[in-house]
Amino acid sequence: MNFLTDNIKSLYGKFLFASMASALVMSIYSFVDTIAVGQSEGPIGAAAMAVINPIYEIIVFLGILCGVGGSVLMSIAKGEGKEEKGNAYFSASVLLMSVLTAIVWSALALFSKQIFTFFGADETTLPKVMEYAVWLIRFFPVFVAPTFIGSFVRNDGAPGLAMTAVVIGGCVNIFGDWFFVFPLGMGMKGAALATVTGTSLQVLIMCIHFFRKKCGLKIAAPFHFGRALRNILSIGFGASILNLGTVILAIIINNQITKYGGNNALSVYGAVGTISSLFQALYCGVGQAIQPLVSSNFGAKKKERVQTLFRLSLLTVIGLGIVFTAIGECFPLAIIKLFMAATPEVIAAAPAIIRTYFIVFLFMGTTVLSTYYLQSVMKNRMSIVIAALRSLVFSGLLMFILPLFLGLNGVLLAMPVSELIVAVIALIYIKRSA
Repeated sequence: MNFLTDNIKSLYGKFLFASMASALVMSIYSFVDTIAVGQSEGPIGAAAMAVINPIYEIIVFLGILCGVGGSVLMSIAKGEGKEEKGNAYFSASVLLMSVLTAIVWSALALFSKQIFTFFGADETTLPKVMEYAVWLIRFFPVFVAPTFIGSFVRNDGAPGLAMTAVVIGGCVNIFGDWFFVFPLGMGMKGAALATVTGTSLQVLIMCIHFFRKKCGLKIAAPFHFGRALRNILSIGFGASILNLGTVILAIIINNQITKYGGNNALSVYGAVGTISSLFQALYCGVGQAIQPLVSSNFGAKKKERVQTLFRLSLLTVIGLGIVFTAIGECFPLAIIKLFMAATPEVIAAAPAIIRTYFIVFLFMGTTVLSTYYLQSVMKNRMSIVIAALRSLVFSGLLMFILPLFLGLNGVLLAMPVSELIVAVIALIYIKRSA
């Protein structure tokens, strides 16, 4: 597989399939957990999962920050023929990932109840939250590892192994959710144990790559270590800020929905937020699919191939957005009944919440893809600007302003309006800088 000479559409198809499958199964972990918990614990369990979801975004944030940041630089260096420099970036990323994981893990272990209260838990939901979250905290490094390792494995020419690991781990997690939650009656704890088991298996399978002859990932002494870390963080932050912004927004949304709609509305958002994480992961999968190809061809100064990859990926996310939005508009009650044993109050609230929020998916793909593309062609500052506008600035402001006039609908409309504005800004910049 030659990134610089093979047919670009064929390469894109191979990486898209592997990356989308990995993203799909990774997100199914929390997706199936939410269904299992909602069906066994009812609306309170679904509301608890809404509070827990920001932890998953923190996990992905750390993995992308170090994994994508380091793997992009590694791919560019190897595309330029600088093998040792590429491996030095890999080694620096491993060290950075280890330090950041230890810091966040310690904070979660020491201040878990305070953190989840800040995330939107109250006296009703906090016991259910802690029943699940204690297992996430105990095995926190295991949860961070797949995104980080997968970034390097894909960039080292083994996207199939990364996909296989995610699929097998996901299948084990799905089976575990059923077995632990229902036959064994373990509830929240059972869903958490299923996720721990599936994720651990996924990490073990990915690590097989390091023992294969074709593995190009080697430990090398990082040179200009401080500069290497700054470069990794600069590039990785452009992609990972999407997830950091999602954490912040999830906290704001949880609290705003509770304020304007109560726990019934929060339980509906528990389902909607899980679906949103799944769809955003699929958009990220498109971005991750083009990242090694764009980075390598950019390093080799093959501009036409880079532009072709962006056009193909943009068409992909637009098509996905139309399908995703149509699902919410057409089947809101089916969605809520899938995720929980809903009460009449929840069923009455669900259609308006789901239909309003699902408009966001028409525009989300373009903003997510743009951040991956821009950081892959070393437009790091603009990548961060786009991600910050999308995840923090416009959405954060609108989340507080619109509810003053529209109530709960204002909370739900804040994201679609923000995504539309930022998508237009991103496309104009990419076109002008091409």
